Amino acid sequence: MKILGEKSLSSKVIVGLNVLFAIISLIDMFVLTLIAKSIRNVVLEQNIPNAIFDLSLLSMIIVTGIIALFIIYQFVKIFGNLKRNILFSTDNSKRFNTISKSCFIISAIYLIISILIIVLIKDIIADFISYILAFSIMLMIIFAVSGIGIKILNEIYKKAIEYKEENDLTI
Repeated sequence: MKILGEKSLSSKVIVGLNVLFAIISLIDMFVLTLIAKSIRNVVLEQNIPNAIFDLSLLSMIIVTGIIALFIIYQFVKIFGNLKRNILFSTDNSKRFNTISKSCFIISAIYLIISILIIVLIKDIIADFISYILAFSIMLMIIFAVSGIGIKILNEIYKKAIEYKEENDLTI
């Protein structure tokens, strides 16, 4: 299968990333409704400890969801360049740098969530399982997108090696 250009893997990945963008957007909207419910529970003073716990975790989920959307957008731009056979551009380099910084931010947020869960686990066991499931799904999506990006990086480096070998032969 062709990796670069029209009707290539890059073109199909763009479609997949757009679908993933839509799915994560829907999940973010659902999480926003849960945040509103938690805020309502705090305001009405109903089960305040659980409501505050839910609110803090859901807020972190929505932040990481927004960052994930930003990462997917950057990948769509990179794959758009690959689709147009633009391999080595400073735009792609800047986008990869932005993606890596965003991944570090998400990692830090998940570290905070993990610490929060460990500290509060003695009180909230049932909610723990549902949050772990949600985190696992989000992490799966992040690593899937990362795997696709690394695959494309591999192809870019293969192309770079081809160009280098051609240049070495002309000298």
